[in-house]
Amino acid sequence: MCHFFFFKALALALVALDAFIAVQASLYIIQPSQGSICSGGSPCTVQWLDDGTNPLNSQIGVTTCGLYTGDMQLVQTIEPVDVTGVQSFTFTPIPDAGPDSNDYYIAFTSTSLEINGTKYTSYSPFFSLNNMTGSFSSPLASATSSIAIPSSLTGVDASSATSVLSTITVGTITTPLSPTSTPSATASSSRFSTLTSSSASATTTSTTSRVTSTSSSTSSSSASGATSSNGAASLRTASLPLFGIVSFAALLFL
Repeated sequence: MCHFFFFKALALALVALDAFIAVQASLYIIQPSQGSICSGGSPCTVQWLDDGTNPLNSQIGVTTCGLYTGDMQLVQTIEPVDVTGVQSFTFTPIPDAGPDSNDYYIAFTSTSLEINGTKYTSYSPFFSLNNMTGSFSSPLASATSSIAIPSSLTGVDASSATSVLSTITVGTITTPLSPTSTPSATASSSRFSTLTSSSASATTTSTTSRVTSTSSSTSSSSASGATSSNGAASLRTASLPLFGIVSFAALLFL
């Protein structure tokens, strides 16, 4: 009798674990990597993969992109991209948009995929920018203005689709002890997945804590990463679909 309940509990645990892991999967960003360096005024490459876990790149689809620091503080908007059709792009950091720092990361926010009512967002690892001459405390308006989503990506009139990226009022920023998982989490891990709200005024909780930023409007947001290696998101865990199926079958049998 004891063995019966033990195996039944084990089967339920594995099924639940598999379901949880499936939700945490995400866009797998491999470049910029943890500790890599780009320069203001020079092309910087961003690259990602589809690792076959949910959500697939085809489900994420068209995304708005941006260069961020701290707790989703927008530094520079980047051209929207459909992660289904391509796996990389280059952008040129605007020198006046921010200072030399190793606390930058790229965020992709899906325009269509939502999880628990929140737009799906994925983060790159933290990386460095040099040859920068700006300041985080004085965002450059021309660098953070919205970019229209091309009709070639949406299939609709570009004037009706605009990339709106989240940003926050600069207040007191507590930087991470070291970049790790989540665009402001730990330093020696790879962080690659996260569910985060694109609205700066909402409080969003994810699997990994990101840097806390206190603003005059007391906005806070927590990002967890389908990103992973750097301070950008939590270490991606491999899914266990086979164990889940076998365990579920065992449960039915018992």
